[in-house]
Amino acid sequence: MKTIVLGMVVIAGFLLGACASDSIFPPDATKGVDPDFDFTRWRMLPNQAEGKKVQLGGRIIDAATKGETVSIVVAQLPIVEHPAYGPKDTGKSRGEFAVVYRGRIDPSLLQRGNRLIVVGMTQSPNIFSVDDLPKSLPTVEAICVHVWKTGGREIGEFPFNAGGGYQPLVEETLCTRNS
Repeated sequence: MKTIVLGMVVIAGFLLGACASDSIFPPDATKGVDPDFDFTRWRMLPNQAEGKKVQLGGRIIDAATKGETVSIVVAQLPIVEHPAYGPKDTGKSRGEFAVVYRGRIDPSLLQRGNRLIVVGMTQSPNIFSVDDLPKSLPTVEAICVHVWKTGGREIGEFPFNAGGGYQPLVEETLCTRNS
C-alpha cells in the first residue's frame, strides 16, 4: 500500500513539473521586467523609454564582435509558448532593434536567421551596420541572452528526438557577469 501511494506521489510530482513553465533565464534576470512594454512605441520614441527592463525576442539579422562586446541586430518577433517556446516568425515583424552583450558568444550562435530572446535594459539609440548601411536602432543592454541555432527555421520545426538521424536544436543561455 505504501509503495502505491509513494508511486502516485512521484507521478503527481512529474505531472506538476511538466505543467510548470520553465524559465530559460535565472529568476534574478527577469525580476522587474516590464510586462506591458510597448515595442512599437519604443521604436518610434526610443529616448522616452530609457532604463526600462524588458524581454524581447527576434531573428538575428547581423552580428559583430569587438573585443568583449557583441552587437546583434535583431528583427523583432513575438515570443510564443506553443507549439514551441521562443520567437515565432508571423510574417509581421514590428521593426528592428539592437542588443549589446558585454561578454563572449560563440560565433556559430550569431548566424543570420537564428532566434533569440534577450532580457536587458533599454538605452538610447545607437548606430549599427545593417546590410553595410549605418542605421540608428533602439538598443537593449543585455543582462541575459538565449539563442536557438535555427539557421532561419522555426523552433517548432526541430524534432525533440535527437536519435534516428534527426538534427537536435542547439540552444544556449548566456548572462553577463553582473547579472
